[in-house]
Amino acid sequence: MNSKNEISNAVALFATGLLAGTFFYVRFNIMPSFWEVPIDVHLRFRVVLMKYNDFVFKVLMVASIISSVWFAWRIRSLKYVFILTGFAVILATITFLISYFGSMPISAQIKTWLQTSPPKNGVAILKTWDFFHTCRTATAMGSFILILVATFFKKELLKQMQN
Repeated sequence: MNSKNEISNAVALFATGLLAGTFFYVRFNIMPSFWEVPIDVHLRFRVVLMKYNDFVFKVLMVASIISSVWFAWRIRSLKYVFILTGFAVILATITFLISYFGSMPISAQIKTWLQTSPPKNGVAILKTWDFFHTCRTATAMGSFILILVATFFKKELLKQMQN
């Protein structure tokens, strides 16, 4: 296995792991904190957090997809590793799609609430955002786990090929 394969593997592990970890932290630390404070504090903090997270999350999602595709292409001769990595690409892509069509439109709507006020169904809208975030956390973690498993099997298959 050449160094380009190792580099693509390391980058895919790093990108998918960082994305999964970031979403995990938001899901299990920040989201519960939102519901422990008054709604005006919740909304102000959420909007400020979105401002800083927006670019980072998008970059991490795209990096996860691209690095996983690169890794899959580099190890395409190892059938089972390629299949695992292919599923990781699919999950990373689903993570992006959930964000683009689910979380991001709701986030844009929430930003307007600071100038006006939350609608009567505001809590339901926030809970819908939470649902989408939980879904994308699961798909991002799944993508990372599949890259991790693919890395393990890649090393095992290469050991067997050398013997």
